Amino acid sequence: MPEFETAEVRRTPAAAPPTFAFGDAQLADFLARMRNAILATVRADGGPHATPAWYHWDGTVVRISSPGWTAKVSNVRRDPRGTVCVDDPLSGTYVTLFGRAEVVDGPTVREESWPILCKYLHEDEARVRWTRINAESDRVVIRINVSRAVWRNAVR
Repeated sequence: MPEFETAEVRRTPAAAPPTFAFGDAQLADFLARMRNAILATVRADGGPHATPAWYHWDGTVVRISSPGWTAKVSNVRRDPRGTVCVDDPLSGTYVTLFGRAEVVDGPTVREESWPILCKYLHEDEARVRWTRINAESDRVVIRINVSRAVWRNAVR
């Protein structure tokens, strides 16, 4: 089970403490509701490479589907460090998930991609989308095995 902690937030003495804290259920609900994630990988020169992506969180693993030829996939193959940040721009709440990434390819890619597609699309539309995005059979899934999560509670 990943270690969860609250990010340190500087507050003035008059500021009220957050009115809620994330537990497993709140974390799962937040990640299920939010639309996009930013995936950060490590470029060959050591700098960050950040890209928006659809994602799926299952409680321990974040999945992101991608064409196999992208920079993010090359980065993960070379350096498995991965970070995913999901934010709610309305409330200011965010979750950052850190972990070891791996690239899944081959016959299990459709099965690994399916929860991602179904998060965003009706099942019939997901089938059509899968056929289109994997027309070249070059799809892979980046799986981030989360070891740590940090969040900031909503700004009130």
